[in-house]
Amino acid sequence: MTARHEFLEHTSETVVRLTAPSLSALLAEAGRALGELELRGRSPRERGPWREVALRSPDRAALLVDWLNELLFIAERERWIPTEFAVLEAEEDHVRARVRGVRVAEPPTFVKAATMGGLRLTEVGGALLAEVTLDV
Repeated sequence: MTARHEFLEHTSETVVRLTAPSLSALLAEAGRALGELELRGRSPRERGPWREVALRSPDRAALLVDWLNELLFIAERERWIPTEFAVLEAEEDHVRARVRGVRVAEPPTFVKAATMGGLRLTEVGGALLAEVTLDV
């Protein structure tokens, strides 16, 4: 199974539906989806060096939301949108990944935050399925 995502439109929100074979793949796919939204469909021109991103959360649902919010924080603070992900370690309560992205002229502001509202994260037939609401 290949990780994939799709966007479901909603008034002032976007829902990202994710499917992946593992938590690592789910987090990487969530990051790619967020990068796609932040770049608004533009293809990344050049990618800089890899950097490490690590964080802890109470459980894997919170980890997914916290992961996306950490990527948003980095993008806004550094004018740098993560687009490539190599998840080195992902457990129920933490993730450690190498991330590479592109510099942008202005801080991205399309996505304000990932939210816990409406969050779904389930395991079906060995795959993880998730829906995350993004405040736009």
